[in-house]
Amino acid sequence: MRSQRQKILNRIDESPATSMQKDYARSLGIALPEAATKSDAKALIDLELDSDEPASEGLKAFAIEKGMKFSDYVGNKYLHNLLFDNLESLDKVIFFCFCIYKFHFNDNEEYILEHPKMKVFQDFGEQYVKDSFFVASMEEYLGEELIAFGKSEKVTKEGKKKTIYGGSIHTRAFKNAYDYLKAYI
Repeated sequence: MRSQRQKILNRIDESPATSMQKDYARSLGIALPEAATKSDAKALIDLELDSDEPASEGLKAFAIEKGMKFSDYVGNKYLHNLLFDNLESLDKVIFFCFCIYKFHFNDNEEYILEHPKMKVFQDFGEQYVKDSFFVASMEEYLGEELIAFGKSEKVTKEGKKKTIYGGSIHTRAFKNAYDYLKAYI
């Protein structure tokens, strides 16, 4: 069942970071840039608290192309949530398919718009965007659950293996996308 997390609004606060944010960041061992905005401070603090990683340049480029607003220090989880909460219907289905492909086919290419398999993602999106059962199933996911699927292992920066739990592999949406990808790739 979908978490009660509030939808992330597509906006950014460019006013200077507050003294409270600066103090909190310092207490976490985070050195904020001199000209950090409220959104920058929030992004850097969230990276630490969420055990997140910075978003890739390819994912940032895609988000900018789609009109998303975010700090330069945005985390991977936050950016996935922002995209999934704010993309138009067709783009959201395409992004969902792309995320499944990226994870299950071990593809590190993050810039979807120039991806060699973009036509496959686009065709999938056009076929499923009007399928109300698929869309209802897809809407059960959070954006951050599209980073990984099922139970898997990840190697941390320190070289240790860590078990992670991603989005469900048992939904109609996942099965439709995964089966489609297997058939066309």
